[in-house]
Amino acid sequence: MLLPFYRIRKDLWIEAYLIGRVDALAKVGLIKSFKTNGVGNGELKPIPYQDIRDIINNDIKWINDAISDLENGLKFGFKDYILIPIYNPGQYMAKVNLNLMDIVTLRVTRRIYENLLKVMPKEPLGVGWFNVALENDMVFIDGKYDEALTNTYINNESLRKALIGLLSGS
Repeated sequence: MLLPFYRIRKDLWIEAYLIGRVDALAKVGLIKSFKTNGVGNGELKPIPYQDIRDIINNDIKWINDAISDLENGLKFGFKDYILIPIYNPGQYMAKVNLNLMDIVTLRVTRRIYENLLKVMPKEPLGVGWFNVALENDMVFIDGKYDEALTNTYINNESLRKALIGLLSGS
């Protein structure tokens, strides 16, 4: 299936169809570096370029809220300090570690999106369609295995559903 991408720098492209159909964390996998221009046209129409900027801005707001919620969940109250020695302290630490990992992931994603918005021109430098295929839970773009998109596909339900739905014609 040919998917549209907007060129935003010489070799930097952003997918322009699925990006409006996946969650904030999946969009990182839709920012690609291509040395070619793809093909000139495909069936799928890209969403308007300005809408992509708005989507990324909304994702940054969502990420900020999620970070705030996670950080608030890390604060222990007086009752927690009393109960930690009685119960399994490892369980509390595991919860804290998971929250910290989520916070780091969200902060890195936010930084990527903020930098993306800084380099995005007012208008795209071009539009190209690239062939995206799925084989044995591996994603290929123009016949080449794409590790980043495959990992996102495997680990992110919103991208998996959107890509399977698109490729199966649903």
